[in-house]
Amino acid sequence: MGHVLDAVGATNQSMGGAGTALPLDAMGALQWNPASITGLRHAEVGFSFAAFGPETSIESSVEAGAFGPGTPGGRLHGSTTSDVGISPIPTFAATTGRTDSPWSFGLGAFAIGGFGVDYPVSSQNPILTPQPPDGFGFGAIYSQFQLMQFCPTVARRFESGWSVGFAPTFNWATLAIDPFSAAAPNADGRYASAAHGDSAWGIGFQAGVFYESAEPGWNLGLSYKSPQWFQDFKMNGWDDTGGARQLQMDLDYPSILSIGGAYTGFQRLQIATDIRYIDYENTDGFQSAGFDANGAVTGFGWDSIWVLSSGVAIDVNDRLQWRFGYTYNQSPIDSANIFYNSPAPAIIQHHLSTGFTREVADGWMCSLAYKHGFQNTVSGKWWGSTGEVAGTRIASTLATNSLSAGLTKRF
Repeated sequence: MGHVLDAVGATNQSMGGAGTALPLDAMGALQWNPASITGLRHAEVGFSFAAFGPETSIESSVEAGAFGPGTPGGRLHGSTTSDVGISPIPTFAATTGRTDSPWSFGLGAFAIGGFGVDYPVSSQNPILTPQPPDGFGFGAIYSQFQLMQFCPTVARRFESGWSVGFAPTFNWATLAIDPFSAAAPNADGRYASAAHGDSAWGIGFQAGVFYESAEPGWNLGLSYKSPQWFQDFKMNGWDDTGGARQLQMDLDYPSILSIGGAYTGFQRLQIATDIRYIDYENTDGFQSAGFDANGAVTGFGWDSIWVLSSGVAIDVNDRLQWRFGYTYNQSPIDSANIFYNSPAPAIIQHHLSTGFTREVADGWMCSLAYKHGFQNTVSGKWWGSTGEVAGTRIASTLATNSLSAGLTKRF
């Protein structure tokens, strides 16, 4: 969903991320609605691990003379695949059970987002040709952005069936980008490198309400995750003389509003649907894309997006539950700003997932899930300081696959 992960943990992933009104495990409940931990039937501790593999490529073409007479001398066209491999995504969650007390408590620690590419320099793919004056592209493009969140959570259930929950959120992120176009070029016209990445801490909060009917039937959920306000990332780079230069970027995490409904009235079937709004447009770092007077890129230029997540859980027997999920989200990147998002082509829109949970021993639950993000391509023009460049084309393509496994102990 842009750079926001659509689900956390194997169980929530197999439901397509739907979980605001249907808490199937501690991981999904803590991520999408802190109030919903009161709906868990047991105290539990769970771990999950996902192997996430993106398939990313960038294509560009430039007609002869697009950048001025003789530049280039002939048409150039090329396509390059990113060298990024499989990334690990860990998840941990623990919650207390609902016994005689109306209070529930939880603690979650999970990855909540990221992006990354690794494109080598190319003599044929125009955007990957060396920076001017040796070429007219960016050269090799590398990025790595990872976010972790920690959320101590408290929730209270009332006799009416309503619950409220709150969690302060503490975040840690790392960022590295090369070349670093968010700062003015060096005196020789080349952008500096910020491959020597930096880490930063961030803070925010999440609040939610949850309704669970006394008899199996309709559940409702509503939650709001505030923007996660991070320290500025400060990377150690160098200028054209080899001297030290500090590169700085303010990059926060967007606010997320989630509304969910679930029906649990069937004997062996549960259905959940979530609608989310992710507010990229009002998040630092994602503002309108373009070049300022000094030649620095002003932001990623992402649009705020709507998301629909739906999942079905089927109790095959008393020890096995199978699930299917689907997520659709608008792309925050369109043809007008794809050029500025070569390091972060977060353009997937359709996700399909499936998975199961099997009770393997008394209270021990083993889960497995697979998700495929269907390939999407967004193309647009090359942009310069004066606007679109005629006779050019940039296209980014992305598909994703992930395999998640989890182990939970219920008490």
